[in-house]
Amino acid sequence: MYLCIGKLSTISSYNNHCIMNPTIVTLTTDWGYNDYYIGRVKGKLYSYIPGVQVVDITHGIPPYQLVRATYVVKYGCLGFPPGTIHIIDVCSSQTPENPFVVVEHNEQYYICTDNGLPTAVFGSENIKAVVIDKVYQETNSYTFAACDLFCEVASRLAQGAALSDIGFATDSLVKKTFLKPNLVKDVLEVHVIYVDGYGNCNLDITYDEFEKLCNKRDFEVQVREVTVKKLYRSYVDGERQARPRSSLILTVSSLGNLQLAINNGNAAQYFNLEYMSSVQIKFL
Repeated sequence: MYLCIGKLSTISSYNNHCIMNPTIVTLTTDWGYNDYYIGRVKGKLYSYIPGVQVVDITHGIPPYQLVRATYVVKYGCLGFPPGTIHIIDVCSSQTPENPFVVVEHNEQYYICTDNGLPTAVFGSENIKAVVIDKVYQETNSYTFAACDLFCEVASRLAQGAALSDIGFATDSLVKKTFLKPNLVKDVLEVHVIYVDGYGNCNLDITYDEFEKLCNKRDFEVQVREVTVKKLYRSYVDGERQARPRSSLILTVSSLGNLQLAINNGNAAQYFNLEYMSSVQIKFL
């Protein structure tokens, strides 16, 4: 006799053993790593969901930076297997205009606030979502929803609850306007939307979008006192052709966005670039 823990839909067989894939719950937050928040939420998840695997996407999103959170969720969460539950706690103050919601996408569940992040990640059409109103806070304190509400929602989803058991359906999620690339004549203004741990600065334009606008023209990227006139395919290629080694290069990130970087260096620090810094690309 074997003990099976998890959802029936995830049963697999191996060597006559009954094996079930455990529920996966991911955490994406702006809590940082110095407080007790991570431990408290993980403890509750482990207590509520037998055999759960908790995956930390990141807790290093700077407080209230919704654009950065959108970027992280879009590229860090969508590749998990069906049944995965994602808790996203960034800008999570509930108001009548910004209720707590659960979004279902590709058989995964995203517990978050309707603050513009869901539509920014998944688009505004054909989103299956419910406003949480059938699961209630476990305390009278409304300052830590990820702990006092989201964990309970995750537990119910792990037990197989339907979205209709969590709340009422909505098709009017908040659409938030973020800064976008802006082309005026031959000058394209783009923005730094994500700075990774190496100081590489990801811009809010993809390589394909850039190629279409460039239309095989020469270009110049002006960053402080440095001008970049070429798009490199890798950090190493940039080092071989750019001197000195601290030179800034324009390349393409693994996610397809244009990226400003320094091989073996920190572009954000060296050029004083940060979240939402503006960068101009001039087409010649």
